[in-house]
Amino acid sequence: MKTLEELTIKYDVDALDLGYTPYYAKLFDGIREDVTKVLEIGVETGRSHRMWLEYFPNATIYGFDIFESGVDEFHKLQEGNPNLDRSVMFKGDQENVDDLEKFLSLYGDNFDIIIDDGGHTMKQQQITMGVLFQAVKSGGHYIIEDLHTCSGQWSTLYGYQVINEGDTLTTDLLKSIENKDDLIKETNYLTKNVLDYIKDNTISCTTEIGKEHYKSVKGYAYHWPTMLSFMEKK
Repeated sequence: MKTLEELTIKYDVDALDLGYTPYYAKLFDGIREDVTKVLEIGVETGRSHRMWLEYFPNATIYGFDIFESGVDEFHKLQEGNPNLDRSVMFKGDQENVDDLEKFLSLYGDNFDIIIDDGGHTMKQQQITMGVLFQAVKSGGHYIIEDLHTCSGQWSTLYGYQVINEGDTLTTDLLKSIENKDDLIKETNYLTKNVLDYIKDNTISCTTEIGKEHYKSVKGYAYHWPTMLSFMEKK
């Protein structure tokens, strides 16, 4: 089987440039044949979706994306792909609780891995976590990519608002979950009960630096350390 680094190159996935690939490989290389159910929020044309299909040979890979055009383009690119029978696509808005709950009603829980690589706003990250963390199986992982949007250096990125007035930064929220403290009891998007459930059912929560300096995403020339987090479910 190809390594994850080889697959990121094969499918032109930005995880390698962002510095995420070594973390994924370290965590999943030893269990890649045991993983059976993966959800990725944010699909676009499906480059990383196809990567995960090949990397996890026994898993159904679920994709969740707001853009119909991206879902259509993904299916065009998938024509003739022998892994297509292990791919499920769902069109929905990750900051819409009804869409997230509809997804779960259709496809259930017990996910080995859920990856939030969606719109990267505080609202999207926290609403999605609040609904989907419960769907991770015991010992599974909930992952949030591109936490550099929490840096506070800007309120907009990728051409839209990522931090609204009064928002708790998701990185601060994750630190509170890691420490299991009461410094953050609720946010604009997470009730105390939901946040207590997440804290009580998290074995570990770590935030990692991908690359100290990364320039230009989708034409935007910014410099930042890239970041992602890994939460292991109790």
